[in-house]
Amino acid sequence: MKLVELALESVRILKEAGEEGIKSDVLAQCLETPKRRVYDIIAVLKALGQVDTSRKFDGTTIVWIDHSKDFVAKQSYEELRLQLAQESEERKQLQVQVAELKEQLRITRSKLRRDVQAVEMANKTEFLTTQLRVRALSSNGIKRVNQCGIEVLIETHESGMVVDPSEIEADENEELLKSLQRT
Repeated sequence: MKLVELALESVRILKEAGEEGIKSDVLAQCLETPKRRVYDIIAVLKALGQVDTSRKFDGTTIVWIDHSKDFVAKQSYEELRLQLAQESEERKQLQVQVAELKEQLRITRSKLRRDVQAVEMANKTEFLTTQLRVRALSSNGIKRVNQCGIEVLIETHESGMVVDPSEIEADENEELLKSLQRT
């Protein structure tokens, strides 16, 4: 048999042997050829990354490396590529929608700031409560808070604040947890 024919037959036998592989001397018997010819074929297949060998006291075992699991079928690849293209297009459309909504929100906020009339009062308002919540109307939030024990000064980046005098009952368990965390 020619070396090319021996190599083709060796590949067939190695694939049939599966993950357990085959001993080199058994392969030589199957091919009806000297072991040195088998070693020539195995050296080339090993250099190409098609086989793996392991040497033990009872001889060399040769195992075929199945590279087919490293590849995706063309139909699966095309389906995945099409799905990716569709999802990319959907993402672009969603990004455009997000940008449009952000612009609408910005316009609405600026209109709201122009339309809201500031209520200025010369007299002070007293609240019969132990809590006050203050919220800045602008998205820039509160700039600074200073307190001296009997008075609190709150500054915002832009004009406009809402004062809410309603009381929120404190959760005793939450206060206890905060107290424990401090200690």
